[in-house]
Amino acid sequence: MKITAIARLARAFSLISIVLAITFGGSLVLANENDAVITAARTYVAAHSAVSGFNVTVEKIEGDYARVKVTPTHAGETDPAWVFLKREKGIWRGLTIGTFFTPEDYAEFHIPPSIQL
Repeated sequence: MKITAIARLARAFSLISIVLAITFGGSLVLANENDAVITAARTYVAAHSAVSGFNVTVEKIEGDYARVKVTPTHAGETDPAWVFLKREKGIWRGLTIGTFFTPEDYAEFHIPPSIQL
């Protein structure tokens, strides 16, 4: 009798664990993905810009491509810009930074239309 009660309890715990993993697991992955994109964008902007301080906002992630908006901490320092990134072998890397992109720019970096400005 005790084994049956323990088995029921274990099964109920397993079902609850599965429901929690399905419910919250996806948002944890999304949060980690956003963090990885933000870290890569910060690294890219620091290496390719003279802006002293900036904020990064993930605007869109589509497959292995991402678009982030970069705004200077001091509003008058420069205009906001966008960085496009690509994930290669699980690592996000900056492709380009700018305030305006031509169709040729998008083609050069194979940026999908779904994340273009």
